[in-house]
Formats: sequence, structure tokens, C-alpha cells
Amino acid sequence: MIKLTRRTLLVGTSALMAAGTMSFRARAASRTYHALLVGCTEYPALPQRNWLIGPKNDAGLIHEYLLKNVPDPVRFKPENVTLLAKDVPGAKGLPTHAGIKAALADLAAKVQRDDFVYLHLSGHGAQQPEMIKGDETDGLDEIFLPVDIEKWVNRDAGVPNALIDNEIGAAFDAIRDKGAFIWAVFDCCHSGTMTRAVDVEDEFERKIEFADLVGGDKAARAAAIKTYDDTVASASRGLDDNGQRKPAFNLMTPTGGEPITKGKLVAFYAAQTVETTPEMPLPKGTADAPRFGLFTFTILQKLAENPNVTYRQLGQAVLQQYSADSRNRPTPLFEGELDARVFGTDKTDAVMQWPIVVKDGEATIGAGLLHRLTPGSKLAILPSALSSLTDAVGYLEVQSAKNLESHVTPVEFDKKPALKLADIPAHAYARVAEIAVDYKLAVARPAPTKGLEKETAFVNSVLDELAAAKDTGFNIELADPGKSAELRLAVLRENAIAGAAKNASDKPALWFLPASGDMTLKDRSKPPLIIIHSDDRKRLVDATTTNLRTIFRATGLSRLAAASDYKPEDVDVQFQIKRRDKDGLEPLQASAVPRVSPGDEVHVLARNSSDQLVDINVLYVGSDYSITHIVAERLAPKATLEEGLLAFTDTSFGMERMIAVLTEAPPESEKEDLSFLAQDGVASMTRGLGPASFSDMLADIGMAPSTRSVMRLGDKSGPKGAVMIFPMETVPRA
Repeated sequence: MIKLTRRTLLVGTSALMAAGTMSFRARAASRTYHALLVGCTEYPALPQRNWLIGPKNDAGLIHEYLLKNVPDPVRFKPENVTLLAKDVPGAKGLPTHAGIKAALADLAAKVQRDDFVYLHLSGHGAQQPEMIKGDETDGLDEIFLPVDIEKWVNRDAGVPNALIDNEIGAAFDAIRDKGAFIWAVFDCCHSGTMTRAVDVEDEFERKIEFADLVGGDKAARAAAIKTYDDTVASASRGLDDNGQRKPAFNLMTPTGGEPITKGKLVAFYAAQTVETTPEMPLPKGTADAPRFGLFTFTILQKLAENPNVTYRQLGQAVLQQYSADSRNRPTPLFEGELDARVFGTDKTDAVMQWPIVVKDGEATIGAGLLHRLTPGSKLAILPSALSSLTDAVGYLEVQSAKNLESHVTPVEFDKKPALKLADIPAHAYARVAEIAVDYKLAVARPAPTKGLEKETAFVNSVLDELAAAKDTGFNIELADPGKSAELRLAVLRENAIAGAAKNASDKPALWFLPASGDMTLKDRSKPPLIIIHSDDRKRLVDATTTNLRTIFRATGLSRLAAASDYKPEDVDVQFQIKRRDKDGLEPLQASAVPRVSPGDEVHVLARNSSDQLVDINVLYVGSDYSITHIVAERLAPKATLEEGLLAFTDTSFGMERMIAVLTEAPPESEKEDLSFLAQDGVASMTRGLGPASFSDMLADIGMAPSTRSVMRLGDKSGPKGAVMIFPMETVPRA
């Protein structure tokens, strides 16, 4: 897959120049913060199979977060937050077409310059043939579906009561014309072209077929569906003129045509126009967890963990979490003023700490599962918010946690005895004392397949053996078919999927699928598989062991991004793409998933702006879970690394990742070299006590830790570290 094209290592004295920035704190404290939250669940005009559950939970969770958890000086007052949803506390009405339009018009009437507006729409999205000829490059209008949509009968009128992208854009422009800043999040999908090879009971796609939106008699319905199908067949299917993904809704006005006073816009989209986005019980592994949109929950989770981010950094964090969860689809999109800070706040040092509330013999903090606090998490008890960790008077352990609240109890930890609740100082804070990363890989067993029951049982017996075995190089937890998992297995014939190669046989095979259970053979992508020989158990054991070990290492490296503690101003890493047929380099944005093709190249530009030595390793994780180690260099303070890394070939295609690993280098230490993580890809065989440093956590990936890695935090902790993930999709050259 990879051809190394090493160029020149440049070690210079240039450093990043910090541009002067004005403080937004006073402005944030004086401006008005508005929000409109829309959660569409029940659609009376649609079959009940198209009804949703998650959108109202999305709206309710965001409502709670905005009113209680957004850090100072941001203030969303209840009277400025409009919630439109059914059966959600605090809702001010149903999310009908008229209700949403009225709420948007009300915002446009009352916002003032420099106000902030947060807009969140969760529900069904869809597409319809464009109402204005030539208005859309692909001939399709993107639409959001309020709960009172009706069947599509009149070709010229579109889906009755649907919100068309132009309509949404006009409503946003009316708000922005007043000088207000908009952050809009769309947790909906439009259409889907993926093939789901296995059922996933815990996930429900926010997808609606156009046929379900069409009304009229049989002939009229057939004609309407044909019009739609013909348009889709000739459409560019979600790509712009350069072959890159385009946003679902056309909201951005060309910058040159905007008045200077017009408010800025940031838009987050859960999926591109040819993808679906799921809702599921979240957080994963939590008993009786409510169903949320994956996109909504991940945004809030990343924001709760670090509110001190720009929109671009938040988008990157979402993509990194998807990667850590082995989720190749959907592909979220982010556009607009991405380098602004979330909620327009001042740049501060975000600290994971919260006031301790002791009441009625219990202690609680205003943080929970969204902040990655789970039962067993340890927190230091500090006399004040400004105290250092060395001032800890004791420790707390999380006993139970909800999304935004945890019950905690004092425990003996780090040579300090457990305090009594009464001895916890007034106005004390709880601060995270250690970071844990769980490497265990959840694997869903294959469901019985008609005609292949014997082979399925054979595979399950092998999985039982491997799950109990030691020294396999991986640590898996088996889940029942369809349950929450990062890796899904399926027993199907090699030629069972549409689009299979002509030479594919009808032999039974064990397929290795992503968390969504989707399988695509589009653009020459192909999930790995192993042909099953029922008379040769050792052969299946060995092949499955190899594949699981490979996948375990690749996913473990992605998960370690959660433990990163470098900040962008310390070390800046950029990847750049050199297109085969173009001059110059284009930045590989951390908040985007570009499409690349054979002949394109990847280059790296890294700057160490800190006053410490920093080791940088660059690895490439392929769609087949291969890991190629490309660079291991030590950067002196203020030094720069600029280097050509690789050129793509035509040997494999799919979702792949560039990964930069940063580790602070203690004086006179050996250079961190992660070449031991290199591995071949998954074969398609058709023939206790945690470590004390980030480096030790990296080493654990290669040793398959039995439970998890833990990095103890402190004011003088071990060397810093970070894992930065830059996803991309390799496709054949058109």
C-alpha cells in the first residue's frame, strides 16, 4: 500500500508566532446566549418503523448541559432556550414545521450583534428532487423532517412541511444579518448506500426511504419514485467538483458577498448526504442506557471532557472517538468559522474538576459519564479550585454515575486515608487524579445463518477458546450477536454480498466487520475474511488469532488519543496532501476526512514550540488494520520537521488513518521508537496496576494488557504524550 518517499529533515530555529488575540471574556459575560433545540421522534404520516426514540433524548440532554454544565462566563438562561420535542421536561411545543419556523423567526427578531445562537436539529433527514431547476449540483434538495410532514404528491411542492436546505439557510441568514454567531448541529441523515451485512439490535439508523414519503395512487407513486431514482442515478452523490465531500445543507454564503457586520456560522453534520447516522443506547456498556444520537452524544462527551477547544479541535475529537470505536461510517462534516472557540469563550486552561456537594449524607459532583467518569474513577479532594494536586487532602471514588452527575465516596488512595464526609472542606473541588484507557475489544459473535449453522457453531467454539486463552496478544470480550461491539463477525459465503468479485467462491467464510455491521464493496473496498475449513480447527484458530491481534493493536492505538495531554500550542502537527495532478500542498484538516487516490502523497509538518525535547512518531493505519511505522524523530525546542512520508498505491482502498504520536523526552533518554507496533494487515484468507507514563501506555498496546492502562496525574507527572489521528478515505482514481 505504501511507498516511502523520505525527503529532507529540516531542523530550524523558527517557532510558531502567537498572534495577538483579544479576550472574549467580557464580551461573553455581556452577550446573550440563545438556543433552539429540536427533537423529532414520532411522525404520524410515516409508518411506525420510521419513528425514532433518540432525538427527544438528544434535545433533553443538550437542554440540561446548556443550563447546568457550560463553564463560566457563558450563560444560557432558561428563558432564552427553546426546546421543541414531545414528552421532554421543559419543552415549549412540538417540533412542527410552523413551530420551528416561528422559533427561528423569533430568534431573528430579538438577537443583537455579538449574540450567540446554538441550534440543534435531531430527527430524520431526507432528499427530494430539487424544486428549483439547477439549484442543486446533484439535482436533489436536502430536507429536514419536522413531525408534521405529509406525503409527497405534488412534484412542484415537494414533501409538505419539510424544511428545505434553502429555507434553513434563509432563516440562518436572517439571524446572522443581525450580527449574531450561529453554531448549528444537524444529527440527521439523508440517504444510505451501505449494505448492512449483520443486524445490530442496539442501533437504529436515522434513515428513511424516499418511497415512504410518497403518496398518491399506485401510478403516481411509481412515477414519483422513478423520478427520484433517476435523479439519484445521475447525481454526483454527495461530492463536489473536486471529488470531495460536500455538506448536507447549503448554508454558507460566499465570503466575498457578506457584509462586514454579518455574524459567522459553524455547522456540524452527522453524515454526508449518502450516509446514515445511528442512534443507540449510550454510553456503551451502561445498563438500561437511554438511546441517543451517536453524533450528539459524542459532541457533548468531547465538549464535557475539554470545553477549552475550538470548533476544529472539537470536530477532530469527534472523529478520533469514532476511530477509537472502530466506526468507519458515518463521516461527519464540519464547516464554517472552525478556528473560533466553542461558545466564543476566552482561551483558558481547562481543568477536569468540579465542586463537591455534600448533602443528606451523600457526596456528588456535577460531572459523570459524559466526562468519562465511571465507577472506580479516582478524584483528588482539593481545598479550592486553585489548589495543586500536591495539596490533595484525600481522594474520592466514583460509586455510580449518570451522564452529568456522579455519586462519590471518600476512599484510601495514594497513601492518604479515607476522609469522613464531614471532614471534606467547604467549597472543596474534586479533580481527576488518573486517566484510564480500556483496551478491551468487544467482539460480537456471528448470528446463525441459514444453511451455515454448523460453521457458525464451529466459529463460536473457536471464539470461546480464544477469549479464555492467555498470551494471545489481544484481550477480547465476546458479546451476543447484534449487541454493542467494536468488531462484528459474520458467517457468510464469500460471494454472498452484492458486488463480490467474479472469482469469489460460495465457500463459507468468517467476515470481520466494523461496529455498524456495514459491508461495502464499493470503490474496491473489501472487509477481511477467512475461509472456514470445518475439518481443520487449528487453521481457523491460527488465522482468527492473527486477525484479532492485528485489529486489537490498531484500535488500541486509536483509543490512546483519549489520554493525550499535549496542547496545540506545545507541538503543532499538520499533515498535507500533494495531489498527483496538482502543484502545491493542501492541508489535511484535522476536522475533515479527505478522499485520496493512488499517486497522491502525504507530507508532514511538525513544529515543537515548547521548551522541551519532543519525540514524534508517525504511523499509517490501513483499512486492513495494518500499521506502517514511517518516522521516529526527536525535535529540539523550537525545531521543525518537514518531510514527505508516503505515496498511495492501488493495492487497497477504504477508511485509513495517519497517526502522530508525541512523547516528551526526558534529558539523556533514548528516542521513543514505536516501530515495534508495525504489523501487516488483516489477512483475507481465501486461500492490574497501571503504568506510570504515556510511553508505558504505548508499550501496553503491544503487550495486550489484561484490563486497561492507567496514567497517574500530578503537578509533576511523567512526560507528556499525545496521539493525534487524521482519518482519510482512499478511493480509486476516477
